[in-house]
Amino acid sequence: SVFSILLPTMSCFKGRIICFLFAIFGFLPQECNSFGLSPRETKPSRYKPINEETETNDPLRRQIVSSIPFLALGLPANAAETPAEAIRLISSKTIPGLGPPDVYYPAYFVGRWKTTRIISSSDDPFFKDLENLGVKLPIQVTSESRFVPYDAGKDFQQIDDANPNNVPAVADRSFNEKSYYTALSQEIDRLYSSSKSMPSIQSINWTPTNPNVLSMDYSDGSSKEVKVTKRSSDVSNDGSNLFSSEFRRITAVPSSPSGIAGGIPSIYKSRVLTKWRQGNSNDVIDGIEILYNEAGVLGDKSTDPLQLGIGGSGAISSLYGGDSKDLADWRSTKTKILMERM
Repeated sequence: SVFSILLPTMSCFKGRIICFLFAIFGFLPQECNSFGLSPRETKPSRYKPINEETETNDPLRRQIVSSIPFLALGLPANAAETPAEAIRLISSKTIPGLGPPDVYYPAYFVGRWKTTRIISSSDDPFFKDLENLGVKLPIQVTSESRFVPYDAGKDFQQIDDANPNNVPAVADRSFNEKSYYTALSQEIDRLYSSSKSMPSIQSINWTPTNPNVLSMDYSDGSSKEVKVTKRSSDVSNDGSNLFSSEFRRITAVPSSPSGIAGGIPSIYKSRVLTKWRQGNSNDVIDGIEILYNEAGVLGDKSTDPLQLGIGGSGAISSLYGGDSKDLADWRSTKTKILMERM
């Protein structure tokens, strides 16, 4: 038989192990008799083939079977899945060239939050224009944010704030963007009521199955599309700290004088860095956000016709060389965030 060929070629220790396994399942080949008490002994072994008559009376089998529960106690149990493991498992399903399909948050993010943002500093043209109108930083904006289980499905409107499976969360980007934009517009109107109001959001398009594209149409006929082109994130082992980074391409279409879309679109790059930290409980979360927007190029061009198109001759060129005329001009906005569960 196969046993008569294989068992004699094994060391005594390996042979005994295999015979023990056979004995557990009620079958002991005759060839196991060659593995006696001593590795060098070939005298008849006390291990006998198991049959119906000796199955219940064999002392070896009773000893092995009775020891199984104690052996099981010594085996390490499967550790409970930590927040970091759950997020990394989902995030591992990366899209080539993009990264994870979305930014995944620990399960305690699920729910509605009163979100207070303090825009502390910015050199972005938007806030520079407000500063020229008399609206100084910092500006405090209070809005509502929403996070849902990542497996909530296509329609977030049909679920409550429960997370029965305790799975990682994702941001409801359309809800959060509209809530923040509306609150920012109202705050600017309050601070400088005579300035031109920000156009309201007329429609917003975003689906959780394709979280990389967010499109907005405004009441003045303008529109904007935010498309994530690359992202990454990291979470601490206990889920109390989370960092995320997203590169975005923003296409803005201004309104025409007639109040309808049709202006020349502008395309610029953007990057948003966010760090979250859990508070003393699951009901408070602190965050810091730094938003970088590309405001054209530095354009440090030379006035010398002989150097036209080669590079600049100003202070920027002295730092970055002749290619400074095409160097992106990045503007940053820093915001402190406090989220309190509603």
